Amino acid sequence: MSRSSCCASRLSCRTVAIPTSGSVQMDARSIHTPRIISGPIRLSFAKAHFTNRRPVTSFGTFRTGRRIPARAGQPIVDPSGWEPEDLVAADDWIYRLTPDDIAEIQAAVDAVVTRGVAPQDICREVFPLPRFAAILADVRCELQGGRGIVVLRGLPVADMGRERAARAFLGIGAHLGKPVSQNAYGHLLGHVRDFGKNYDDPRFRGYQSNAALGFHCDHCDYVGLLCMQTSRSGGDSRVASAVTLYNRMLALRSDLVAVLERDFYFTRHGEVPPGKSEWYTQPVFSFHDGYYSARGVSAYIRKAQGLPGVPPFTPEQEEAMALYVATVESCAADIPFAVGDIQWLHNHVMLHSRRAFTDWPDTARRRHLYRLWIKEAQSRPLPEGVQENFNGIYVPEGRHQVVIDPERAEEAAA
Repeated sequence: MSRSSCCASRLSCRTVAIPTSGSVQMDARSIHTPRIISGPIRLSFAKAHFTNRRPVTSFGTFRTGRRIPARAGQPIVDPSGWEPEDLVAADDWIYRLTPDDIAEIQAAVDAVVTRGVAPQDICREVFPLPRFAAILADVRCELQGGRGIVVLRGLPVADMGRERAARAFLGIGAHLGKPVSQNAYGHLLGHVRDFGKNYDDPRFRGYQSNAALGFHCDHCDYVGLLCMQTSRSGGDSRVASAVTLYNRMLALRSDLVAVLERDFYFTRHGEVPPGKSEWYTQPVFSFHDGYYSARGVSAYIRKAQGLPGVPPFTPEQEEAMALYVATVESCAADIPFAVGDIQWLHNHVMLHSRRAFTDWPDTARRRHLYRLWIKEAQSRPLPEGVQENFNGIYVPEGRHQVVIDPERAEEAAA
């Protein structure tokens, strides 16, 4: 089965709309009370702001959390607006894989290997998960309509090895959406590893170094990280709610929040589609059809300053960015990785970073994360100028590939 035909029907769950009367439909601009609808569903943000699926896991904030349509300049009420101490104290956003889950995942890997399915062609239809698919439906709902963060814990990557673990990760991701390219070489599977790159060099991205990273989001709807190996010290993942950040900044300086609701310049890191410039513009904070989304004040903005056609920051912009950086620290939770953890984040409402780390001298033991960027077929409403930057990185001729060995992947992208 080709990737195009496979992915066309990738999300085969049904769409539910919640009615004003008679048929099930609801205006996303209204406040509503959840109803339980059994069976897997597809999110349809044009008609309903979140699914009312009955969860089969401990994830429940997508069904019980309170949400009010978001408006610029007003405090945001959303289940993804958690406090860091509350997230750390809870564990219902973590799902521990059972022996049955693992057996089902292993069987699905066997199926794609037996059929000779190339890693880049793995999709939901060729990666059957008869029971575990319901767990992943909860993951998807919790990302879109709940806290915005989920960890799947305990994939036995050491026993599986790189090849099988990569296929398992790609298959799990395919049940959440469509993987998109993470660089101009069409790499669907990313390798977060210290390749000795200088993070201050505008040609390189932070995941290629061991440096601490600023809070940011990626060019997709969901980002997934599978921990293959931890570092000798440091490297903890850091996650912050962009909703909590907005509300805290609004209480401190609403005038500076308004500055961040206007366009900033972002670098493309040299990965430029035809007819486009080396930079693009969009706000840090965006609102559309009652939904809020955020970007990071990160190296993407700072590094754009050296590009032709990009004006220098205004004093207001500098002040707004400084407040952002200072405030996001108080919103952040440190989440150490364990080998076999898969962390999923909703990029529009979660900001992520990591602490600097020291690696092992032995190359085989060095910190290594697989990364997926996932495009959700029924993503939340985004302004047109924002939406186009969440479809992955442009790939000439649309050629996608999966390179499982990290050193070969880095050489291919050099």
